[in-house]
Amino acid sequence: MNFRSLFYYFAWFNVPVLGLASLVLLYSYYADFYENILSYYIVFFLSAFFLFLSRFVKLKHELKKTELLFLTIIGWLIFPIILAIPYYTSSYSIDWFQAFYESMSGFSGYGLSIFTNPNGIDDSLLLWRSGTQWVGGFYYLFTIIFILSTSDINFVPSSYIKSNKYSANFENKFVQNFFNIFYCYFLFSLFILFILNFTSLYSFEKINLMMTAVSSGGFFIKQQLTLSNPLDKLIVSFSFLFSSLNIFILYEIFRFSKNYSFKEDFSVVILSLLLSSTLLVLFSFTDSFYDIFLLVTTSLSTSGISLKINFNSSYLFLLLILTFVGGSIYSTGGGFKFLRILFFVKKYSIEITKLLNPSIVLKKNIFDSKNSIKNSDYYVGSLVFISYLLILSVSCLILSFNDLVFADVFKLVFLTLNNTLPLNYLDNYLIFSNLNYFSHSVLLILMFFSKVYLISLLVIFKKLLLR
Repeated sequence: MNFRSLFYYFAWFNVPVLGLASLVLLYSYYADFYENILSYYIVFFLSAFFLFLSRFVKLKHELKKTELLFLTIIGWLIFPIILAIPYYTSSYSIDWFQAFYESMSGFSGYGLSIFTNPNGIDDSLLLWRSGTQWVGGFYYLFTIIFILSTSDINFVPSSYIKSNKYSANFENKFVQNFFNIFYCYFLFSLFILFILNFTSLYSFEKINLMMTAVSSGGFFIKQQLTLSNPLDKLIVSFSFLFSSLNIFILYEIFRFSKNYSFKEDFSVVILSLLLSSTLLVLFSFTDSFYDIFLLVTTSLSTSGISLKINFNSSYLFLLLILTFVGGSIYSTGGGFKFLRILFFVKKYSIEITKLLNPSIVLKKNIFDSKNSIKNSDYYVGSLVFISYLLILSVSCLILSFNDLVFADVFKLVFLTLNNTLPLNYLDNYLIFSNLNYFSHSVLLILMFFSKVYLISLLVIFKKLLLR
């Protein structure tokens, strides 16, 4: 294992953590919140120390497939530990397990919190809490674009929706690729913050909601997001819808790119508008379009942030299915499962067409990509869905021992695997204390699988067994 190179790349991923710690420190001094300020300094200097040491690391050879996957996996374990320090050292009597749970829930974008009343904690910790989502969203995007999408691993079938310009080798121009993703992610964040400025929310709420929307996270500074007028609901809905699109979309629009295909993003927008309009026609006597559109976009972006609105539970199943879609493949929601579903839909449509007209020649591609769908993509897709169903079944069985009805257990596990906060979708309101220690441990594993994916572990185990 090339630990020297792995440390170098891991150290660079501390840049967003360093930025978050700097932001919270500046805000703490600005707002005179000096309580627990030492913990932010600890994270700041710890991240700066890792980044400083990377200057003295001499890279050896290119990373192997297993080493790239190891870098992806270890990040989802180590960074939540670093980000948990302010929770653990705070004055809210949080033990280490709770601190790690809160950190992991934010870093993975899940959002089930240990705090029953988030707006009861100090603003600096609230900002840190929202920022952990933003940091996790960046780490997810970089690893899914430059590790899981590489030709060697090819776990995320991104070659069907992008040009070759984003398929650079991980080691080649690492720093340039790192800052390119960071630039697009930061630009994305500024744009969503800009459109949120047209709402009646307070400035502090806008900043925290921006971090939630960009990262498709479930944390907000209050127990529920309350929107007072239809315009606010529409703007917030568009911010979540925008976070479901490709992270490069603004970059490509501003440079007037003629090579980039917007068809995947266009299909996501059409899906959200079409479903919202259909539900409005069916349930216009109980729900407004603004409420329906807000629920659809938060589900499609896999945020599921807790909303203070009443809606008809008749279309709850459709909202659950939307969390499985997850927007575009290069969004923080991660739409790779939806893309694999399209593979099978495309295959079945071709087979049916050939039965009707055997002489016809059809292209096996999606979104007019130059690459044709391979048989290996169907095999990997089948393995992904089989492993998904296996984890879903086993986890439901384990969590069924809690004092929850099976419907709520299924929704809880299903939504956790899709990185979606379950509060809007459960019949009974769920809080951290409703579940026991073992159940929370299971949820932590599900948070991990929802981002790293079981297939990544299988690839590593296969390599180890072959040796």
